[in-house]
Amino acid sequence: MARAPPATTSVEVTAKSANREYKGLTQSRAQTSVVPAPLTVPKSISSAMATSDNEQRVLQHALNFLTANEPEKRLDIHLSYKSFQALEEQALALYGDEKYPRVEYSATDSRVTIYTAPTALHGSSAVNLERAISFAVYNVLVRHRKQELFERIVAVGESTYSSVDEQGRRSTKTPDAGLKYYYDGGTVLTIIMEVGVSEGYTQLNADIMLWMNEFHCRTAILLYNKESPKFRFPEDADAYSINERPAFVEAMNQVGRTSPFGPYRYREHTWFGTLDTAVLEVFKRDQNTGTVNSTGTYLVVQNGHMVVQGGSLDIGLTIGDVFPPNEEAIRDIQDERVQLGINFVRNMLASGSHDTAVSRFNRFIGED
Repeated sequence: MARAPPATTSVEVTAKSANREYKGLTQSRAQTSVVPAPLTVPKSISSAMATSDNEQRVLQHALNFLTANEPEKRLDIHLSYKSFQALEEQALALYGDEKYPRVEYSATDSRVTIYTAPTALHGSSAVNLERAISFAVYNVLVRHRKQELFERIVAVGESTYSSVDEQGRRSTKTPDAGLKYYYDGGTVLTIIMEVGVSEGYTQLNADIMLWMNEFHCRTAILLYNKESPKFRFPEDADAYSINERPAFVEAMNQVGRTSPFGPYRYREHTWFGTLDTAVLEVFKRDQNTGTVNSTGTYLVVQNGHMVVQGGSLDIGLTIGDVFPPNEEAIRDIQDERVQLGINFVRNMLASGSHDTAVSRFNRFIGED
């Protein structure tokens, strides 16, 4: 039995705002709003690392974005590897080993991506999609009396994966969710899930291609959620107080009971718009050509309403997608379909919409 190469895990470079302020807070609160001054590119960077005026400007933009650290933002830029290393050092110096902001690098196209704290919709969708797939896989294995294999399927968690190319450049990537399998003494990355809320499809697609081509993931699932209209914090920083939190939570719960995909409004302000669109897309590698293709796009929510019916959703996943290609134990069932529960998917998206509204309000009043 051939051995599949284990994925390499490294320590992720992450950060979080040192002052924890976000747009809209003022000195009238316990926290004080501080708009970060532009972070000057050190001379050592501008002379030795920024190889052109344009690269220096791009690096400066990235440093300012990193320092501002506004939540729910993503920045994609292109930098030389040396400039990325300088940016990585700045993130570590500013925020230590906190989870966000997170700085990643793709050696394939010299793309640097900075993520700040995502919405609750982003995080809960990723985790619950992972759980839904795991539960469906378990049911198939139980039906075929192979449930002992499930003990070797593990959630990816917060692991950051690294890949070093022939030039010594280190690509880094942290999945939103995923599954890996303990196999022949190593760990094999089988399914990766990427969730997008505010970022565009082009950037998300590039993330998928990085996973498939550079980290050799077998299957990738993209969940794209679109909120409409885009969220904005209130202009008046003194319009709400901590004392209003119980009333706010009750108002959000009431919306959740009647309109689970929004809009979530409180006192004339929209804390989460409407979950306008939710689409699942699956990517696999063609066994004959080796190319990565989208094998299907599945519209789940449109105009704030579920459009899939029935008890289960088939997105083309099979048991074989969850295991390494050389795992003989599933050879006789590798084409068995893995289907997601419709109610699970509905609750996943609805709770994420609700929790995003609550999280944004808590940030605004300084309770997050």
